[in-house]
Amino acid sequence: MNFFSTLWEIIKRNPLTTLFVIMLAIAAPGVLGVFALILIIPMLIAVIGWVAVMYRVRRVQKDMEDQLHNHHRRTAGANPSGSSSRTHTSQDGKVTLHVPHHEPKVSDDVGEYVDFKEE
Repeated sequence: MNFFSTLWEIIKRNPLTTLFVIMLAIAAPGVLGVFALILIIPMLIAVIGWVAVMYRVRRVQKDMEDQLHNHHRRTAGANPSGSSSRTHTSQDGKVTLHVPHHEPKVSDDVGEYVDFKEE
């Protein structure tokens, strides 16, 4: 019953379009079929694409949730007290930064220095 009430609402809102479709179905059913294919094929492609995107998004979301749960299980299993695994030997509030020393990618004997002046 819901389908027929929806169909009736569409006919009431679009009487000229409905009349055109009925006349086309009677006079030239092949043309109506072409119009139907022109409308139906892109709609099917859009629906299939939407379903594929939603499937992929949900799959990535599930994988990320699994990784998060596994990470929490590993960290909780490694340190059941819930405190940080680092030992605090420094004073409270003191920040220590350890920056690794990187070697330059180009040696010093390559090229020459050119003094630049903007005029």
